[in-house]
Amino acid sequence: MLERLKKEANDRLTAKAAKQRTMVAIEVKPWDTEQDLNQLWKKITTEISQDGVKWGENCHLVEVAFGIKKICMSFVMGANNSSDDIIEQIEALEDEVQSVEMTSMNVL
Repeated sequence: MLERLKKEANDRLTAKAAKQRTMVAIEVKPWDTEQDLNQLWKKITTEISQDGVKWGENCHLVEVAFGIKKICMSFVMGANNSSDDIIEQIEALEDEVQSVEMTSMNVL
């Protein structure tokens, strides 16, 4: 009986961990003012993917300084994903991305 209860409790914990999701908001900063940021956003959301990661449906362009804007975007990831891996993949677009900064991370 004790084994059965332990197994049921373990199964509940596993199911709860599988459902746990985290929303991450990031800012992507480009190199210059002439870059098409909507095109960059589309490239990021289509080329960078992992199982359990879902990109937000849109982005916001926010003025930084001297005509340069940054992309504010978000994604939802599962408990088995790492936000650092996603950020590193975005930063690997060196010709287009200057830096990526995580602004918030919330467990859903």
